[in-house]
Amino acid sequence: MQKQRTTAVWMVAVACVLMVISACGNTGINNAGNTNGIKSNSYGDDGYLGRTNSYPKIPGHNMVNNYNADNNLINQAIQNVPGVNGSNVTFNGADAYVTIKLDPGLEAREIPTVEREAASVLRFNFPRYTIHVSSTR
Repeated sequence: MQKQRTTAVWMVAVACVLMVISACGNTGINNAGNTNGIKSNSYGDDGYLGRTNSYPKIPGHNMVNNYNADNNLINQAIQNVPGVNGSNVTFNGADAYVTIKLDPGLEAREIPTVEREAASVLRFNFPRYTIHVSSTR
């Protein structure tokens, strides 16, 4: 009785293994070389597993990794910092040199605070650059 049960368990185990192997080995092509209607699809090579094709509003890294786009984004990022009236950005590799034009009514003691706030905003939004901030009147 025990031997029959062991044999039956082994037969079931072998059958399960064969079913798994045959299911995993299905590539969509039968032995005659004809496809059975199953196509394999791959993800787009965009770093988001093809999501940019589904969600086109996800900004890709190629949209922001140029100096002209970063220049515009830096100017927009610090335009709302109190005391900043404009800015000029110069890039040297991974360094961004930002010269901010200060509001005319700003007192001399407030200048370091405005520079620190602008640098903080830029370092948070642009971690790929080493930010250097200076100011002019």
